[in-house]
Amino acid sequence: MSKTLRTQLIAFCVIAAVGITYVGANYVRLPSLFGIGQYQVYLDLPETGGVFTNAAVNYRGTAIGRVGELSLTDDGVRVELDLDSSAPDVPADTEAVVANRSAIGEQYVDLRPNSSSAPYLEDGDVVSAGREALPVPVENLLASVDDLSRSVPLDDLEVTVDELGKAFQGRGPQLERLSDSLIRISESGIRTMPQLQTLIRDGATVLETQADQSGEIVSFSRDLRTVTEALRDSDSDLERLITTGPEFADEARYLVENSGAPLSGTVRNLAATMKTIDPLAPSFKLLLQLLPALAAGGMSVAPGDGTIHFGLSLETNNPPACTQGYEGTWEIIDQMKAQDPSFDWQEQNFPPNYDAQCTVPFGSPTAVRGADRVEYAHPDVPQPWDAKPKIDPDRANLSVAATQLAVLQGLIPR
Repeated sequence: MSKTLRTQLIAFCVIAAVGITYVGANYVRLPSLFGIGQYQVYLDLPETGGVFTNAAVNYRGTAIGRVGELSLTDDGVRVELDLDSSAPDVPADTEAVVANRSAIGEQYVDLRPNSSSAPYLEDGDVVSAGREALPVPVENLLASVDDLSRSVPLDDLEVTVDELGKAFQGRGPQLERLSDSLIRISESGIRTMPQLQTLIRDGATVLETQADQSGEIVSFSRDLRTVTEALRDSDSDLERLITTGPEFADEARYLVENSGAPLSGTVRNLAATMKTIDPLAPSFKLLLQLLPALAAGGMSVAPGDGTIHFGLSLETNNPPACTQGYEGTWEIIDQMKAQDPSFDWQEQNFPPNYDAQCTVPFGSPTAVRGADRVEYAHPDVPQPWDAKPKIDPDRANLSVAATQLAVLQGLIPR
């Protein structure tokens, strides 16, 4: 064997021995035994929760260490967590939970950070966790399941199972279609997820608006209840209305069919009339207020003594009639006579004088009338000559009538 070959064999054996030693040491976790490449963090728990030495320690779904020694404390158990230095840094604001890895009850420690920024856990830091961080003990779960099973009546359960069997017997195709439909609905929901998220976001705005309007909604509901109670109290009237409704509809249809055109013309004429009457509303109001008194006064002429009591009040030319402002009417009559000498203004029609009106100044004793001055009859409207409302508008000036009646009675007014 040559010297070169011997040297190569020796080098190969040395490299193989070093590699086998390194792999074997990592396989048996010799660095962990000596704390090489690790730092220790401690977890305080009220009890072990089933965690054990050499259990995995996970961070965001990745194994970053192992559970070390478990030691008793005055408040519970302190668990040593041996974390790899090469693993990602774990924020100090982290919750630790003992979770189940599988159904057979294999526990591990799951680190769940509340943030992703510094500060991070360092060697010797302590993480505290309450009882909510522990899994439900298996013995408690089994005891609860046993209690549940004991509480179910077997006879009733047997009947339920039999009825379910009868209900689903021969329903395989229908159940298959139902499953396919649910799958399609799920796929549609996944495709329309952005629209659903937008709907939920917009729904929050709508719900907030409804919450702000809760007072009005409650008031509306209360008023609606009042309306429904009134309708309930008027049930007989509503029944009669519904019973006579078809007859009324027939009469209304007959009226429209036979009087539609004349009725439309009447309505149009009434509209024009109402537009004309609208400025005279104060005078009509006063007239309607006086009508009851006039009707009552009419009954006083026959008091039941066999005689009729009448009084005569002459107000001829008191105050004098207004003639100023109507000269244009005579000018129109003169024009008509110039065109036709035989024209008789008392028997024949002639164009109306739209400019005719009383033009005497305000405050004149002349009986000034006209649609443009009717508003001054209202007691609350200031008068043009003194810009003041009428004094004692509910009282009428009867001095003129009293003077004339006194003459009729043979009295001499002074």
